[in-house]
Amino acid sequence: MTTTMALFSRRCATIFLALLATPANASLRGGESTSNNKQQIQDDEVRPHRNNRHLFEFSNANCADTDYADTPYYVSPSGNNWSSTNGWGLSKDKPFKTIQHAVDQRGSCQTIYVMEGTYRNNYYGQSFNHNNKIINLNGVSDLKLLADPDATSMPILEFDGPGAIIGGSASSPLVDIEIAGLDIRGPNAAITHSEAMADRLIKRSYYTGRGIAIWSGHHIYIHDMKVHDCPNSGIRVNKGDYVTIADSEVYANTWWSSSAESAIVLAESVNVDDSDWIKMRLVNNLVYDNVNKIPYYNPNYAWDYTPIGNLDCSNYSACEQELIEGCPWECRYGKKTQDFIIDGMGVYVTRNKDTYLHGQMELADNTAYSNGINGVVFHRTDRGVVKRNTVHSNGVVPRLEYPETNVEDWMVGLAKSRQPYSGIVINNAEGVKLWSNNVMARYVDDYAFNLEVDGSGPPPPLEAGGNNKVCRGLVDTYLDSVVSEVLDPTICGVAAPATASPTVSPTLSPTDKYAEVSCGGACHLIQWPYNMGNSYAPSEAYQTCEADCDNGDCKAFSLQDDYRLGNEGLRLCFMYKE
Repeated sequence: MTTTMALFSRRCATIFLALLATPANASLRGGESTSNNKQQIQDDEVRPHRNNRHLFEFSNANCADTDYADTPYYVSPSGNNWSSTNGWGLSKDKPFKTIQHAVDQRGSCQTIYVMEGTYRNNYYGQSFNHNNKIINLNGVSDLKLLADPDATSMPILEFDGPGAIIGGSASSPLVDIEIAGLDIRGPNAAITHSEAMADRLIKRSYYTGRGIAIWSGHHIYIHDMKVHDCPNSGIRVNKGDYVTIADSEVYANTWWSSSAESAIVLAESVNVDDSDWIKMRLVNNLVYDNVNKIPYYNPNYAWDYTPIGNLDCSNYSACEQELIEGCPWECRYGKKTQDFIIDGMGVYVTRNKDTYLHGQMELADNTAYSNGINGVVFHRTDRGVVKRNTVHSNGVVPRLEYPETNVEDWMVGLAKSRQPYSGIVINNAEGVKLWSNNVMARYVDDYAFNLEVDGSGPPPPLEAGGNNKVCRGLVDTYLDSVVSEVLDPTICGVAAPATASPTVSPTLSPTDKYAEVSCGGACHLIQWPYNMGNSYAPSEAYQTCEADCDNGDCKAFSLQDDYRLGNEGLRLCFMYKE
């Protein structure tokens, strides 16, 4: 006989299950994610293997593959930045020392192979506010920056300033750039919440760095990267076209900046031609643990300005006086008095509607979990497809009505809940297709699939969609026809718990009909249909709740700490119907 249990909770819990026979292949409603591996999505489309899909090609016909292979440069921390006329940089035996030197010495159609080792920016560890990137790519074109194919471990780019790889501007855009195979690391792990809060209004480079930030360019291919612990975005491209970010692991970013950024971002894109096919792709990335932990601050916002809603903030004198009380939260967004967090996504395209007039964007085959708000967002961007993404366990930023099991220091001062979304959101976007996505929201009353629009009118309809599945959470009524509910959490990327028979508690006799299963912080009180019973003293809680369950339509029960005023120290009886 086997017994299965699958519940999620925001508090530690013990679940007592009736010992009923359950087939080994029974569907489960929940489970704890036990792996960071990407999940294979089961749907009516074949998920393309990365080696069998055509994602990208450069625009310069004068640079063939043979040209890029002709005279590659090599870089190693043990090398020297001496002249290539003496053979330096031309072989693994005589590599350049810094990647920037190799970039500065580049020829046309250049490949740079980065050998194993750790590369850091100038003056690393000596300042909290400097402008030293590891690699400055301003104005660079026709360049492949790749990990040495013979490397047994990924080369490490470790920064403590503006970022690892930065470049591009309106006057010096990047063109035909490939970046692949590198491990980029920021300083997040060394920063504390109190330090970041002290810097919130200052924005020194140590607290605002990005892994890869390209501010203008086209035909850019970033793939097979590991980007983590960056205070701001992991990978972002602004004012780009023909951009592909693929097959990368992007995690533990956006923690300590007050810039409200997201993990992988395409923003304010600008089309370089009139082609209307898919030119912008965020595909097959593993994106997790990217959370804003510092409230947003924008020094350019006037005291009476808000980008949220239709409030006239000039009507509130408290806002001008920089007071919290008497100033609506919408008017405090981005101001010194903001004491809440509503930003920070996993995979995010944003503010492209007015500038990207030709071309489409594709967000496909990404796995996004444990991010601050939503996993995948298509925001103020027209024309595109969101398909085959696996999204679960996002919404790490608290909703105050759900007490957190593990309260981290950055959560303590938050005075307002995040929005009730933790899945896929399409916001003020036209011409979007939504196919074969699998989503599990954090809470049953979080939206897993949502359409948003400014004002009170209906949102723009999908251009097409179907075969989307929700394992937990709400679905916008406008999406009911393209989303169906499933009970198996593994479809949404959450691993099912083991189905071995639970160990019976020593306090129970072998003849008892309930088995005790401890699920710690991996249960959810409202995932199963339930009745909330009474609260009892700990000494009598088990026996009394068991009797309540026996006398009702109850298949299992749990005992939870009762946090309600006046009930502190009591145990609350929850009785589950199935």
